[in-house]
Amino acid sequence: MSKHVIQIGIRKLRIWPERQVLLALDEPTIRTTHFEDAAHYHPGLKRRAMELLRDSKFRDFYFHGGCGTKIRHIGNWARPEAELIQERARALFKQAYPNENAVIDDSWASVYEKGDYCMPHSHHRSVASVLYVLDPGDQDPSDNTGGKFCFADPRIKACCQVEPGRMTQLLVPTLHEATMMLFPS
Repeated sequence: MSKHVIQIGIRKLRIWPERQVLLALDEPTIRTTHFEDAAHYHPGLKRRAMELLRDSKFRDFYFHGGCGTKIRHIGNWARPEAELIQERARALFKQAYPNENAVIDDSWASVYEKGDYCMPHSHHRSVASVLYVLDPGDQDPSDNTGGKFCFADPRIKACCQVEPGRMTQLLVPTLHEATMMLFPS
């Protein structure tokens, strides 16, 4: 089998589909793409994530502001769907950065329950981070940031609309199921 495809059931899915569109957000260092073939791998990936959520070897919870419950080590999930997402993350990095050395330092899925959120933070050991939306969750109509991924970063021009370097605004990208986003760590 080609190193450019992964077999999932009876289908061979390309790691980076032909004509896959890569878009820049308001911030040129943030890139997004949407995978149209998600129906072929999402059910298996969701099932595996929920199975591993009950396994203490994979499950990690810090506190409510610590980005939900993490299901760690996607590369060890023993599912071709997980391998596909990891390889797509590597391919996205290679599309955005002129570097063939795309190494995954750490990987996890985050499951958010009522009251969980993710404080602004950095991933110190990496150049870029990749987020993949398996399920966008429930939105809170009374809170425009509830249940959404937000950037609060003084380096991002869209966050500093009053004065450069002084954050006064959040950048809230629209993320749907099967969206992958790369951003500075």
